[in-house]
Amino acid sequence: MVHVFYLVFSQLAIGGFALLLLVPKGLVGRGFYRLMGGIYLLSITLTRLAHLPINGHAINFRNFFFEWGGQDSIFTLLSFLLILGYMVSLWLKSHIVHRYLLFAGAALGAIGIVYSAQPYLGRINLPAEQFLLPFQFLVSAVLLGAVNSGMWFGHWYLITPRLPIIYLKRFNQIFLFSLLLSILLFALNLFFRSQATDAVPLNIFYWIVLGMRLVIGFGGSLLMYFVIWDCLRDKSIERDAVGATRAATGFLYIAMISVFMGEFSGRLLLLEVGFIL
Repeated sequence: MVHVFYLVFSQLAIGGFALLLLVPKGLVGRGFYRLMGGIYLLSITLTRLAHLPINGHAINFRNFFFEWGGQDSIFTLLSFLLILGYMVSLWLKSHIVHRYLLFAGAALGAIGIVYSAQPYLGRINLPAEQFLLPFQFLVSAVLLGAVNSGMWFGHWYLITPRLPIIYLKRFNQIFLFSLLLSILLFALNLFFRSQATDAVPLNIFYWIVLGMRLVIGFGGSLLMYFVIWDCLRDKSIERDAVGATRAATGFLYIAMISVFMGEFSGRLLLLEVGFIL
């Protein structure tokens, strides 16, 4: 399970941090960026702590900062340092530095997500898995980041009701796009699996996990997109802008839960039965 935790939280940290770029400079106050920076600093810290025992190292202060075995360890620790530097720049009110660190963290994190797929390629046997698995990890990072950053950004409409609705809509659009890509990769995986002669059969436990991935991770998340879309329609905004954004934020919270459940189920199936989910 520590592998599942490591993969999901690394993808959350990088995807959510990168999607802060959707919020234009100066649109919201530093409080939003400090909150999000703190959340993703915690996420990447938990990722680093999970990665230490995977590589056979004890969890302690020395190993956290000085154990650099493997490229994925290097990318995880560098991402931690960049997000930490981002937080420091926010408190020092260095606007230019914190924006550059945001770009740098997003770029380095994307490369790190690609590298994090390499140790797991041996667990699957599909055509072009060296491309499909890293791409799936990147899609998952965007999906997790869209619902988490979008949900917290939605709370800022309660603080600043006159924020343009278009930015919350963008988070929802990216949520849909990444979800559809994930579903497409799932369908492609099922096709390849149906052609394989050595596929691992699923027992009752894995059928339940697969059901959670399908019903909650895909079906529930897709349903939440349409509910959020309905909340943010022009007619809904014209009728009650504050109520519409409040409702959309609440449903984004539900979407975050369904996406998390789906991603945890998908990573478990990847590690146990070789599904790219």
